[in-house]
Amino acid sequence: MLDRAVINTGPLVALSLVGQLDLLPMLFCEFWIPDAVYREVTVAGLGRSGADTLADTRWMEHVCTAPEPDPLLIAELDHGEAAVISLARIRLPCLTIIDEKRGRRIARHVYGLPVKGTAGLLVEARRRGLLNNLRTTLLDLQRAGYYLSDAVIAAACKADEGE
Repeated sequence: MLDRAVINTGPLVALSLVGQLDLLPMLFCEFWIPDAVYREVTVAGLGRSGADTLADTRWMEHVCTAPEPDPLLIAELDHGEAAVISLARIRLPCLTIIDEKRGRRIARHVYGLPVKGTAGLLVEARRRGLLNNLRTTLLDLQRAGYYLSDAVIAAACKADEGE
């Protein structure tokens, strides 16, 4: 796995929901949060999971401005996903961390970016000994209201067992 990443709103909220936001600096030497994503979590998401945690000053050093997105991104994705892809394109090599299927598909197939989602990050954390129980964490995330399909949970657990 690459040791640099650009992270979207969903994975930030998901990691916050299960108290695992601190995995980011353990998994990556460098990671960036586009300012549009930061605003989605801390301003538009005020009072929701992740907003208070991400507003802490130690996360501010990872916030940066993304270049203006391509018209395709603006037409197809929300501001956060478009910013993540735009920033990842200029910070290569880096991992693009997006949970939303359409954003992942565009990042991977249109722009050729390496992509992982929250489940993939948690699998990597488990492989590195940073997470005790992958299945429990994924089920906790699902119970907290974050959408993770049973198929994604099963695939993540199978990937964890395969290593």
